[in-house]
Amino acid sequence: MTAVTKDSQRPLLRPAIGLGVVAFALIAAIASLVTWGSSIVDVLSYIAIPLAFGGIGAFLWTRVPENPIGPMLLVATIGFAALIGSGTWLVLNVQGTTTDPLAIVMALAANLTFIPALMVVIVGVPLIFPDGRFLSPRWRWVGIAAAFVVVVAEVGVLFGQQMLTEYPVSIANPFYVPEAEPLFAFVRAAQGLAAIPLLLLAVWSLVLRYRRSDDIGKHQIRWLAAAASAAVAGFACSFVAPPELAQTFEAFGILALNTIPIAIGVAIVRYRLYEIDRLISRGISYALISIVLLGAYAAAVLLLQRPIGTLFGSQTITVALSTLVVAGLFQPVRSRIQRAVDRRFDRTRVDAQRTTAAFSDRLRDEVDIDAVLADLAATARGAVSPASMQLWLREAPTPAAERPL
Repeated sequence: MTAVTKDSQRPLLRPAIGLGVVAFALIAAIASLVTWGSSIVDVLSYIAIPLAFGGIGAFLWTRVPENPIGPMLLVATIGFAALIGSGTWLVLNVQGTTTDPLAIVMALAANLTFIPALMVVIVGVPLIFPDGRFLSPRWRWVGIAAAFVVVVAEVGVLFGQQMLTEYPVSIANPFYVPEAEPLFAFVRAAQGLAAIPLLLLAVWSLVLRYRRSDDIGKHQIRWLAAAASAAVAGFACSFVAPPELAQTFEAFGILALNTIPIAIGVAIVRYRLYEIDRLISRGISYALISIVLLGAYAAAVLLLQRPIGTLFGSQTITVALSTLVVAGLFQPVRSRIQRAVDRRFDRTRVDAQRTTAAFSDRLRDEVDIDAVLADLAATARGAVSPASMQLWLREAPTPAAERPL
């Protein structure tokens, strides 16, 4: 009979806890989706975000248990799921004004869980990404300051917020202290001002870490930076875009937000780490191609609508001709833009392809095996910069006529 020790149980404990957090987030997300709506933004907000953060957090906690980023993502998942789930419960079970203790607990959960979860994601993770350690001991004070801001914010919510919820459910805060309202008003303004420098310091720590890192560390940070930049760009465009396009950009921003934990997971486990340069170059290429083709289409419509419309009395032919022009421009525009962007953002791959192509051209005219081997070694060093290199040559088989009987 085999004895079950604590050490043998620990590997199963982390996946069980991680799956439990993901299941909790999924249940809260589905309930919220059923209650609040089913648009693309709702699906991305209520389903994808908890699953992305929770799934990657559970995966990292299991695969890289020494790195605290996995548990931090799980903590953020619990906070987001508690916010979504408690709000959904209140909408389903409470109407109007109430003083029910369970409703008060749910309202407190909705108010108290979001700020810690948000601070963990936007300040805590960047401070220790990707190896789970601060850049230097001095940067611990930024983490301590962020924790202090969270504690102050939670105290302000608990004792300085008169109403826990107002619409569609109205619940008063039983712990509200009206005499301290001026103090808590000052605290709320101060914590908002303090959160911005903390976020900037967290980003600056990533910049410093990028400068001091080796090639692997730089590629890890690029994954996180690419996902975060896409999310910021999507939300920024949603604020300035026309109303008919705002929801599209918002959906893109939320979708990009879901890629942040995925980028964190890819960077930490180093799976296809060096593909980030190609992803960045392709993303920029297709964005520029879309802009150029849209501009060409608009210009063609503006230039052709008057003569074609006058000649045929309809704009249908104008639209058709403009579409044909754009279709004809697609391939040459794509090739030119893609080559230009690859030279700037995917230089390593471009140089490797050029080096390999040049070696193939030289190989056609080379007959000396020693020269071929030396050229092959030089090409490999220039293309992929290996840490070490060995070359095996298979011996030529002995002809049947020369084999001993």
